[in-house]
Amino acid sequence: MPIVPLPPFEATTSGGGGVVASPHLHDLANEIVRLSLLEVKELVDRVGEHFGIGDDDDDDDFGGGGDDDAVDAAAAAAAVEERTAFDLKLTGFDEKSKIKVIKEIRAVTSLGLKEAKELVEGAPTTVKKAIKKEEAEELKVRLEAAGATVEIV
Repeated sequence: MPIVPLPPFEATTSGGGGVVASPHLHDLANEIVRLSLLEVKELVDRVGEHFGIGDDDDDDDFGGGGDDDAVDAAAAAAAVEERTAFDLKLTGFDEKSKIKVIKEIRAVTSLGLKEAKELVEGAPTTVKKAIKKEEAEELKVRLEAAGATVEIV
């Protein structure tokens, strides 16, 4: 998304009577323009909370007609970005490395030989669910070293 420059804060010589503002205010305005939607929403919420306006139940505080769908979409996007639990999915494997992959799956999941073999042969399938990102990345490296194709979802 391109950043649109702010109008000048200094008085213009053309007689238009521009707004005269301190450099600090100009810097603050530039910083606000570069905020993400989620950061803008949080800023608006905090300012509204400070002044006692902006209750969720009362849309008349800002003249009504507010579009809460955009705010909800921004919050949902933020929730997706802040995920803490991931799934490790086996998408395939090198046929020559099948035994190595089965052994590594057994070590990762503590499954029996038969269950690990069925899991590998049933690819694509989820190996582990709801694990931390760091653990998922570590297991991905281990499985790929054994010849598996893995993705974190």
